Amino acid sequence: MPPITCHVLDTASGAPAASVPVTLSLLSPSVAALSSSPEPTQVATASTNADGRITAWSSDFKIENGQVYKLRFETWEYFKGNTFFPYVEVTFVVNMEKDGRDHYHVPVLLAPWSYSTYRGS
Repeated sequence: MPPITCHVLDTASGAPAASVPVTLSLLSPSVAALSSSPEPTQVATASTNADGRITAWSSDFKIENGQVYKLRFETWEYFKGNTFFPYVEVTFVVNMEKDGRDHYHVPVLLAPWSYSTYRGS
């Protein structure tokens, strides 16, 4: 299992959101360096499976404590332009020292006019 996974559920249809393109980018090696970091570095891409999950990425990668990542979900394509949000970005910090985890799961509840997310397990 990759160190970062996600799950997208379409709350308007009550079903998993299949075929949502997702890009994972490294924003910064640390929160302190975030404002001075260069452009984000694309780490991997994938599309959600029939269950709305990303369980494998286009490339292998390792995460390190303190790194700041961004997941970008291409919602415009998924909703065929019938949405308020052309994309949804979720930014988070890897904090393995504090939470003792080496895996980060990011669920997204998605609808054409709203979204929410939380730290999954």
